[in-house]
Amino acid sequence: MLVSSAVSVLEQLLEQFKPCFSKPQFRNYSTYILGLVACEGKKNIDAINRSFLDAKNQSSLNRFLTSSPWSLQRLEAKRLALVREKLPVPEGSTGFLLIDDTINRKTGKHMEEAGYHFDSAEGKAVWGHDVVTTHYVNGDVEYPVRLGLYVKKETCQKKGQAFKTKIQLAIEQINEFTPPGGTRTVLGFDSWFFCHQITEAARARGWDWVTQAESNRIVHYKGQKMNVTQLAESLAEKRFKTVKIKGEAYVLCGLKAWMPKAGNVKLVVSKEQDGFHFYVSNRVDWPSRRLLEAYKVRHTIEDFYRDAKQNLGLEEYQLRKGRGAITHWHLVFNAYTLLTLLRHSVSKASSRLGRRLATLGEVCRWVKRQCFRRLVDWIYQKFRHQAKPETIYRML
Repeated sequence: MLVSSAVSVLEQLLEQFKPCFSKPQFRNYSTYILGLVACEGKKNIDAINRSFLDAKNQSSLNRFLTSSPWSLQRLEAKRLALVREKLPVPEGSTGFLLIDDTINRKTGKHMEEAGYHFDSAEGKAVWGHDVVTTHYVNGDVEYPVRLGLYVKKETCQKKGQAFKTKIQLAIEQINEFTPPGGTRTVLGFDSWFFCHQITEAARARGWDWVTQAESNRIVHYKGQKMNVTQLAESLAEKRFKTVKIKGEAYVLCGLKAWMPKAGNVKLVVSKEQDGFHFYVSNRVDWPSRRLLEAYKVRHTIEDFYRDAKQNLGLEEYQLRKGRGAITHWHLVFNAYTLLTLLRHSVSKASSRLGRRLATLGEVCRWVKRQCFRRLVDWIYQKFRHQAKPETIYRML
């Protein structure tokens, strides 16, 4: 779809970022953000550039991503400040900082910092970039926070760069995060990130944490050392209770135990269709239902990865330079945050329309429809000024 200009309400949000750029840089920034949202098909530089009526040479966009002297840190700080201002959360509420990583699969073997990474969904190593990110959730407010690229040790050694594990990248983001004032924070992560360094980082911030444990995790219960599967199999059937969470039934047994490198924990054993699942938190006072509800918030970051890949081209970049890929991810974070703000803004203005824009995909489609209306208006104005069809065809 050809784009003539940004939707007015999106223009207002884009204007907030003008101080981060020079005039030419802001033009490229606005073009790229709107292209990520409205461009059909692949969302690489060439496709985005060709989507605009007044398209310039794509080399300008390429330089903007790979070498233009503007600050990613300043852009990130402005984005987080804007979302805090526009989407305040209640004082005394509980927010969740979620940690996870995602692999952006690539085919080009000459992309900087790319490597083979194990993909649990595929059950094998795949070629691409592995990105560790954090995501904040508080009620119906949610947005991506920070990201860090995981580069394999051998690649770092070849380039003379300092190597950081995914755990170290996650801890950096934990330490850099500032929760909204007057709120409590729970750190949520899956079993891969369940280690002493992560739980200690949460403790140092005064936060609670919730996670899932692997089936072979060691636990001490009533003086006995065993793995959590052995413990689950030893529990009497009458200890399990059925609870409903968002309409779904779970059969749970909660107990207090001690785990090496985690300390005293609340362990919730869940009987599910594919066997036992194990949920863990430092909050030994939480009921089983509350602990599982807290862990289920973690699906938000997985939904973000899916939406960002399907609707905003998170892994569709075709850039050899590592900086270009990192810039692309930051701009996808930016586009997602702006669409989140747009959805809340539209919901306030029209509750009926707001109900129709419940997902990121629906917001993207709404923006595309507004862009199409602007294109029709543009063509109409050309005809009003006696432009010939052949002239308009050439401009399109």
